[in-house]
Amino acid sequence: MTSPSASPAPIQYPVPWRLVAGLTPHLRAGTRTNVDDFTRQVVAQMPLPPDVQGAEHLPTSPRFLLVANHYQRKGLWILHTAAALTQAVRQHYGPGDPPVRWVVTANWPPWRIGPWSFASPGDRLLPRVAHALHCYPIPFAGADPKRTAQSIRRILQEAPTLNRPIGLFPEGVAGTAGALTPALPGIDRLLVQLAKRGLPVVPCAVAEAPGLALRFGPPVTAERLLAERAAGMDVAALVMNEITALLPATCR
Repeated sequence: MTSPSASPAPIQYPVPWRLVAGLTPHLRAGTRTNVDDFTRQVVAQMPLPPDVQGAEHLPTSPRFLLVANHYQRKGLWILHTAAALTQAVRQHYGPGDPPVRWVVTANWPPWRIGPWSFASPGDRLLPRVAHALHCYPIPFAGADPKRTAQSIRRILQEAPTLNRPIGLFPEGVAGTAGALTPALPGIDRLLVQLAKRGLPVVPCAVAEAPGLALRFGPPVTAERLLAERAAGMDVAALVMNEITALLPATCR
């Protein structure tokens, strides 16, 4: 018998294998899918609809950096979290594809067999998946410095003319549900460069209650980010603190 005080089992979010498999022709041909439709279908298959809070904090202009904790656990893939955030933005700002241009990071550890070490297959697959989903692939782990530099240059070149948010999970794959980890190395510099181009940061805390709960916070202005950096502050840590403040006390 279950104790009255026992926590209920977490909701299981089935992997949308049909939708994922549907990306295969795009991976082969180097074409792109409709991210609005893709993420809408992911959200439609969730056992409970996401609970979106704080949408009134979203800026009038959709030109900003959306930053959220990397909320993933067994039975809940980061794809579910990203799709829920994408659709929350889509519902607020209206039609437009992609609703969010996500930065996807490859910081998986290498595979090891005895004395041999191999790059994770995810490092090779990432650019193709990223292109199909209108994302920016950045191997922050140092696996491919040339590609990292190319992607960052592209982000910075496109940032002044974007009409949809850039999305970022600063923790990378080290982040898990219920526990925040420090931002990946290099995130601080990226935030500063985007702030120099006028992009504020909109923090969003992701938790479960019991379905996915998304809580947007007030924007951190580009001016504040640059001022804090000038004062010696790690702005990636500042942004992670903003996310932490939005989380339920039990998740901090």
